[in-house]
Amino acid sequence: MGHLTSALLRGLSVLLVTQSVFAMVLFNATDLGILLEKYLDDDGDWMVERQRSKRAITASDMQAILDLHNKLRGQVYPPASNMEYMVWDTELERGAQEWAETCLWEHGPTGLLPQIGQNLGVHWGRYRPPTSHVQAWYDEVKDYSLPYPQECNPHCPFKCSGPVCTHYTQLVWATSSRIGCAINVCYNMNVWGQIWAKAIYLVCNYSPKGNWWGYAPYKHGTPCSACPPSYGGLCRENLCYKGLLCAFNAVASNIVPHTTVQKFGIVTCDIKLRDQCKGTTCNRYECPAGCLDSMAKVIGTVYYDMKSSICRSAIHAGILSNESGGYVDVMPRDNRKLYISSYQNGIVSESLQNPAGGKAFRVFAVI
Repeated sequence: MGHLTSALLRGLSVLLVTQSVFAMVLFNATDLGILLEKYLDDDGDWMVERQRSKRAITASDMQAILDLHNKLRGQVYPPASNMEYMVWDTELERGAQEWAETCLWEHGPTGLLPQIGQNLGVHWGRYRPPTSHVQAWYDEVKDYSLPYPQECNPHCPFKCSGPVCTHYTQLVWATSSRIGCAINVCYNMNVWGQIWAKAIYLVCNYSPKGNWWGYAPYKHGTPCSACPPSYGGLCRENLCYKGLLCAFNAVASNIVPHTTVQKFGIVTCDIKLRDQCKGTTCNRYECPAGCLDSMAKVIGTVYYDMKSSICRSAIHAGILSNESGGYVDVMPRDNRKLYISSYQNGIVSESLQNPAGGKAFRVFAVI
């Protein structure tokens, strides 16, 4: 037991070779304050059991985890030809929150694991940002070798020379394009037989799930050269990206000329497309700076509902700067039955199913 305790005190990242694995780090220091204070409830008590309405992760941690995933996915070597851009999924976050609240150091729940991928991390001690766990997962790359196509006949070998590589392979699984994570403070958590008085537990869920036995995590090749057709041939930082960074003249032949700015003028952050859009042409709008601070609604992820804020939808899509504002082109599209919620660029959009007479729109950068 003394030998195990000594090994743990040196700090470790971990193992398990099932569906996306564990990672943990242990520190000698005992100051949890910086991290723990972010997860207090309104009365100053630790959120051991949260109400369902409470978010299990701060907006800054959410954005940092998402950004680091996309950065690491875009820099894999050998380069990936089909690596997809990742977005935040609030349903995956909700599932991660429910599991994090169990404080069980194992994958779960069992009924959900066939549908999702999952990475876990835990630590106690001095402050440690959740992105440090993400980086530790990725760092397993040092022990992993991507199989060559000729080795996959028909099944690809799993070439891992270290104790575990499946954190890494889930993180860079090309088709895992949605992520949702949660953080929970666990008291007296049992971590491999050791009781940790105050543990910080990170759960990240992925969809579609990765780590399919007999398959490589991604295809080797020129970045974005083998993206799924749904991405429309677009690429962002070596990742397949869904049509939100388009040159104005390349969007469509029915775009209204630049002079329409005079017709529609400057819109405010809370103007909905339903308030402005007439007909079926593309329209150009000038958005003010600072719309990130507005509470105007955004519904959807790639296609937005007509009741969404024009300018906040553009920030959510990543084609407009909150600091300076600017022009955005809008293309109304056909009716849609489902709008998917996601967290992007500081904005949590809402989901919507079967809207009454709903009409979708897409936003495009004016470059």
